[in-house]
Amino acid sequence: MTLAFTRHPDPKPYELRPRGSAPVYVRKGAPDGHPVPEGCKPRFTLTTDPAGTAPLAVVVRTDGGRLAVLTPDHRQLAELRLPPKKKRWRPTYEIHLPDGEVLRGREGTVPSLLLWLVMLPLVLIYLIGLALSDMPADEVGSPLRTAWKRPGGLFGRAVMTESARGRFRVPGEGLDHRVAYAQAVAKYWKQ
Repeated sequence: MTLAFTRHPDPKPYELRPRGSAPVYVRKGAPDGHPVPEGCKPRFTLTTDPAGTAPLAVVVRTDGGRLAVLTPDHRQLAELRLPPKKKRWRPTYEIHLPDGEVLRGREGTVPSLLLWLVMLPLVLIYLIGLALSDMPADEVGSPLRTAWKRPGGLFGRAVMTESARGRFRVPGEGLDHRVAYAQAVAKYWKQ
């Protein structure tokens, strides 16, 4: 079964909306009464209710500076490695699963880059119109997808994809839904 969800980064509450299911809420820090392992700093919690009483997963920053996705009983589901902040061209997002498998997601798949090149003249016209008008331009960017795949194959099957409009898809049972939610939030989390 394919998991499909969108992220809604409104200031209150930040949430993920899976198709056909209840929303998953994102709360800053760890929920009350759920201590984190020693040496870890809580980043955000994925919960099924807005109050945060039923956590799905807690994402913490470990001693090495990486993000660990933990169950409420502190079992590690995955480790997320974000690209350096200064890397601009095709940053790589990595998901390290407990069994040693590594999933890599690079912004800008070949089809999305080709589409971007075809659309570039229209985008330039749009940006010129935007510069001449009073519209806010804080969300203007290139229409690129991100696909998380197993290393080694350029055209392999993606375990998780993000569309240019912020929709995520996880086909089959290849990735735990809590890890997919955590990666979707960690990629854009600015709080």
